[in-house]
Amino acid sequence: MTKDKSKIHFVLVAGFSSDHKEAYGLKNSLMKLGYSAYAISFYGKDYMDDFTYLTREQCIANVSQYIDDCCEECDEVYGIGISLGGCLLLEYAKNKSRLKGVVSIGTPFKLKKRFLITIAQFMLPVFYPAWKRLQKVKKLRLSPVGAGKEMISYMEHEFIQGLEKVKTPVLFLQSKKDKVTDWHALEENFGKIGSPIKEIEYFHNGRHVIDHDPDLVAGMCLEFFEKNSII
Repeated sequence: MTKDKSKIHFVLVAGFSSDHKEAYGLKNSLMKLGYSAYAISFYGKDYMDDFTYLTREQCIANVSQYIDDCCEECDEVYGIGISLGGCLLLEYAKNKSRLKGVVSIGTPFKLKKRFLITIAQFMLPVFYPAWKRLQKVKKLRLSPVGAGKEMISYMEHEFIQGLEKVKTPVLFLQSKKDKVTDWHALEENFGKIGSPIKEIEYFHNGRHVIDHDPDLVAGMCLEFFEKNSII
C-alpha cells in the first residue's frame, strides 16, 4: 500500500541562529514532494529575541515537546537538523525512539577557531548591552550571542556523551569545506553512535549548513530513508 506522504512529517531544526530561516529551503523542497514539514529554531517553536538566560535544558525540552506533539498527530516523524539543530535531534534520540530517522547536517562535534570564540566570549560584556537591544529588530537577524557560552558548553560536553544510546537511524551530511566544524571529528565520533543504521555522506563543496542545493540535500535524506526501508 502506498503511504500518504502528507501523513509523513519532517521536523527541521535550525542551528545557532536567531530564527529558523536557514531551514526554509529544505522545508520547501520536502513540501514540493508532498511531505509535511515544519521548521523550528534551536530554542523551539516560539520566536525569541532575548537569549540572555536561555539554557540548554530549555532548548532540549522545547524541541522534544514539539517532536512529541508531532508524533501524536502524524503517522511517521523524521528529523533533519542543521548544526546545533542536529545535536538536539540526536539528544532526543538518546532518550526516545519516536523519530523514525534523523539527518544531521554539519554536526559540531568539534568547533574550529576555538581560540577566536574564547576571545569573543571574553569581550561579550562590552558590546552585549547594545547587541541585546538590536537583537529585537527582526530584519537584522543578529546572531544569538547571549546564548553562545551556554550552547558551546552543551556541544562540547553533554552532547558528546551518551551517543551510544542513539538507536535511531542516522545520516550525517558534512561538507569538507566547513569553516565552522572540523569534519575529522565526525569520523572520530561516528563509531560511538549506537544505531546499526548509520551513514556519512561528504560534500566537497558547500558551506557549514550545506544550503547551496536544498533539493539535492532533501533527495539524499529521502534516499537514505528509502534505502533502509525506513520511509
